[in-house]
Amino acid sequence: MIGIRQLLDFLSMRKLHLRASQIAALATNPHVTVYPREISFEGPPRRIAVLTPHADDETFGAGGTLLQHLAHGDDVHMYLFSDNVTSIDSSDWSDEEKRMKREAEFAAAMNTLGITQWKALRMGNTDFTRHVYRERAFSALIENEPDVLYLPSLFDNHHDHRILNVWLLRTLRDHHVFRPLIRGFEVWSPLPATAVTDITGHIDRKREAMRCYMSQQDAIDYTHHIEGLNAYRAMTFGGRRARFAEAFLELPADAYLELGNSYLKS
Repeated sequence: MIGIRQLLDFLSMRKLHLRASQIAALATNPHVTVYPREISFEGPPRRIAVLTPHADDETFGAGGTLLQHLAHGDDVHMYLFSDNVTSIDSSDWSDEEKRMKREAEFAAAMNTLGITQWKALRMGNTDFTRHVYRERAFSALIENEPDVLYLPSLFDNHHDHRILNVWLLRTLRDHHVFRPLIRGFEVWSPLPATAVTDITGHIDRKREAMRCYMSQQDAIDYTHHIEGLNAYRAMTFGGRRARFAEAFLELPADAYLELGNSYLKS
């Protein structure tokens, strides 16, 4: 069995050449089995930052883990990038009404999770471009100096999610002392996971937070799909101890930077 330290050694030695295709190929390597490590919530409180491109990604991808951070006494800061008005398909509403609706849903979800420190940046969907770096959006993040940073993974199958990673990569290149541990979560694409959290004790509250996003669930039953993903991820623990879990691609900042530069060619 090869664990997380050995996997990171593979990354550092370029045995995987830090490319997504080769990390994915690990699953078909008959000589290697990689088990995600269970995230520890012991020790002194830490500073946690979450970058969510749209209102709901944070809850769907990492809601249970964030509840575990809060239960441990960690300081959680949330940064919402998009106003996501295009996610409400209705000609009866103005853009401002859609923006207010989405922010109200987000505020309700934050209240349900117990996250009191959050900021809405109100970017439009057309603002998500790799050619324009949103430096001001990252200034507060850098000043907060988080120990752990969550965002949708490099491999998530959504344009805005990938662009958010492009911006983070630029931030890491420009600010050499900004080196949080990066945990990418899954929303639209399953991960080659290296870390996992048992969220069985938090699933009811996560469900409640997911239900705050009813404007989105009118079209897609996200609660059903995400809960199914979390149930599947619990198989990582074996036996019947865990019923629901969240999985992450966890990398030190420099390994994330090298992988991201290769994969996204940012």
